[in-house]
Amino acid sequence: MDKKRSQHFNFAFESLPVVFHSQTKDFFKYLERDGNKFLEFWWDHIGLRLDEDKEVDFEGTSFEVRELPEKKSKMVLVTLPQPKNLFEVYMMALVELPKNRWPVYIPNTRIFVLEYVPENLSETGTIVGEITPRARYIRKGNGPAVDLEAFYQRVYDMLWKK
Repeated sequence: MDKKRSQHFNFAFESLPVVFHSQTKDFFKYLERDGNKFLEFWWDHIGLRLDEDKEVDFEGTSFEVRELPEKKSKMVLVTLPQPKNLFEVYMMALVELPKNRWPVYIPNTRIFVLEYVPENLSETGTIVGEITPRARYIRKGNGPAVDLEAFYQRVYDMLWKK
């Protein structure tokens, strides 16, 4: 956790990725059962470890689960509160891919974010990045405008239209 960063930043880059990558089945179970209360629990959990000036209101957070039967996959799109600081996240796409049948372990979870960046990094002020299961952050390229459908389409294309 980066105590110099906001609750918003730490939720998007640490809390939610750790839970999703390590406990995917439980993540979906509790998200589908408890909805935003589940996300708010993790939001509050990360906030307890930060100074008061780093806390951010949870209001504006929402999610939707999209089943992708043709890809045997599921995607959760999370919309976060409006970023106030550079490098915070507008949206997240948490993707569960089919389990591989290879003898070598290959992760079947991927997380993409739409990051708020300065315009000298991207004309749209956004970048799409990926948070790996080992907590590495990799910028993938310019992001779309801040629009859920445009972000969904970008992630979908990155995964399946190569």
